[in-house]
Amino acid sequence: MVGIWIVLLLLVPLIGVARVGPSGLGEPVTERARLTTWRWRWAGVAFGAVVAIVAARADPLGRGLLLAAPLFGLCVLAAVVAGESRVVTRSAGTTRQAALETRQVRHYLPRRPFRAVLAAAAALAVLLIATTAGGSADNLGRAGRALAYHCGGFTGTRGPWAGSFYSLPLALVVGIGGLIAALAMHRLVGRPRPQAPAGDLVRDDAERRRSATTVTGACGLLVTIPLIGVSLVTAAELLGSPCRPVWWTVAAWGLFLLVPAWTVLLAWSTVAVLRPGPRADRPAAVPV
Repeated sequence: MVGIWIVLLLLVPLIGVARVGPSGLGEPVTERARLTTWRWRWAGVAFGAVVAIVAARADPLGRGLLLAAPLFGLCVLAAVVAGESRVVTRSAGTTRQAALETRQVRHYLPRRPFRAVLAAAAALAVLLIATTAGGSADNLGRAGRALAYHCGGFTGTRGPWAGSFYSLPLALVVGIGGLIAALAMHRLVGRPRPQAPAGDLVRDDAERRRSATTVTGACGLLVTIPLIGVSLVTAAELLGSPCRPVWWTVAAWGLFLLVPAWTVLLAWSTVAVLRPGPRADRPAAVPV
């Protein structure tokens, strides 16, 4: 699993950089904005790949591997915020104009993927609450790293288990990622329209949608990879108990059955981050 993740982080971004870039078409001012956000996005992807690999190798107990994907998503989200902050919105020598319009986050988000990411985040939260509540100390006394079971007159533990030893740092990183995502969306919706050299404001809704798609995809990476990993490990430990109750078996197979859905969302999120597809522009602001 570690090898697959490292190959994904190293090879796919390189392929994307070779094949994806600003189109070079359209208004020069919007192309400059697109180039700026594109450069920052790929800087976040490259830096996030390095951070993820270092994190995966840092902790032999598996916390680094668990946090590798969320840290990668954090770097991409931070890069989107930086790119949106660096967009040049007015050419030198022109007078700034303001558009009388209302822009909202919902105008730019990819609705179905966004709802799927919310569902995955909710599933991860429920799963981590359950595993934290059911966690026990392992044989070296590390709290929340094992699952205790009772078989008649004897007891035992299985692990690793996604108790507080793993769930608390993961929840912290995912929570920070959610805050950065909200900041990114606020920034890309709230920044002023670009201004052409002649002084006219230029519509850049398509580029804002691309950035919103990247933010959604980064959030998808932030939650789906740890969700898949925790689901598989939790199900395996539940089924591995020698005297498990029936509901453990039901819960384990429920987790297994949801993994394909999370995998599809992971695939979409990867594409959204590495190659957010162009979409036809449509009015995204309502004059007031």
